[in-house]
Amino acid sequence: MIDMEEIHTMKKHWSLFLGASLITGIAGSLFLKKKQEKQPIDTDIPNLYKSYLGSWWFVNKQKATQHTLKIEDDLQIVIDGKKLNYMLVELTSKRLVAQDEFGYHLIVQCLNDKPASLYDEADDATYVLEATDSLELDCPIEN
Repeated sequence: MIDMEEIHTMKKHWSLFLGASLITGIAGSLFLKKKQEKQPIDTDIPNLYKSYLGSWWFVNKQKATQHTLKIEDDLQIVIDGKKLNYMLVELTSKRLVAQDEFGYHLIVQCLNDKPASLYDEADDATYVLEATDSLELDCPIEN
């Protein structure tokens, strides 16, 4: 049989356990809240993508070729006049990450809120983006 002293000891241990659990829970919540406050949150998601809209050109020095990149209002990516089939992986104020139909990533990095570079995982190369006039970018229709 359990005597009263054992019950009293069990209640004491249970109280200590409950108190420690409560303190741990509160401390964890405060830590998580602090951490969430420090992380910048892009609250203006609808306007977030607007800095990526426009036209650029870049040079592949290895192949000695010049290319064009255009990101349209609906976030359609067009490279050398061809629409890219892709899945949007990440969109922040610093970078846009797209995964193409072959599984390769294209990463547009921003500097001063403007696209500055394009990383092409398929070529394992980073290209410097130069802004261009949208009139210059329109590809002529081939006959």
